[in-house]
Amino acid sequence: MARSKRILFLAELTQGYHSVLDIGTDHGFVLEKAFEKGYIQKGIASDLREQPLKSAKNNLKNYPVTFVISDGFLAIKEDFDLAIIAGMGAHLIKDIMNHAPKKDITYILQPNDKTDILREYLMNHGFSIIDEYLVKDKFYYVILKVKRGESKLTPEDILLGPVLRYKPESRALYDYKLKQIDKIYENADEKRREELDAMRKIYKNIEIC
Repeated sequence: MARSKRILFLAELTQGYHSVLDIGTDHGFVLEKAFEKGYIQKGIASDLREQPLKSAKNNLKNYPVTFVISDGFLAIKEDFDLAIIAGMGAHLIKDIMNHAPKKDITYILQPNDKTDILREYLMNHGFSIIDEYLVKDKFYYVILKVKRGESKLTPEDILLGPVLRYKPESRALYDYKLKQIDKIYENADEKRREELDAMRKIYKNIEIC
C-alpha cells in the first residue's frame, strides 16, 4: 500500500461522497485507501492505457470498482459525485476539465505545476474554487476543491490561491517560491525579470491570517 502523504490526503478528501471517479488512476492507490477507510461506496477507475488499469484492477479487486479506458471524462457513462484528477500538469488538467459534466459534481484537482494557470482557467470557464490544501511530500503539492459556479480572482488570488493565501501553512510554500525566483533571476531576460519582480512583490507582501 502506498504511504505517500499526497495519496493519503487525496483519499481523506473523498469522505462524504458516494461514488468517486479517479481519472488517471494509475495503480488505483487513492481509491484503495478510500475504500480501506470506509469513506466511499463505489469507485470508477479510468486511464488512457490498459497497463495502468491492470495494476489498478489488481489493487482494487476486492472493491466495487468499474474500470474504464477513457480520455478524461469522454468514455465515462456511470454517475459519480466526486472526480479526482491528480498528479498531472496544469495544462493536461485544463484539457480534461473542458469536458467536465454539466452537473453538480465536486472536483479534486492536484496539478504538479503551474497552479496559477489552472486557477485562471477555472475562473474563466465557470468553475469556483471552494477550498485549497497544501501537502508537503518531498515537494509541495497544492490541491484544489472545485465546483461549477462563477468566481472572480485578483492577480494575487491567481498566484497565491484565493483560499490558500489565508492559511498559515502557505507561508512555507511562498518562501520556497521566493527562493526559486532568486535562483532563476540572474539568467532571466529583461521581460522575464519584470514578471519575476511582480511575483516576488506579491509573495513578499502577502499577509497571512
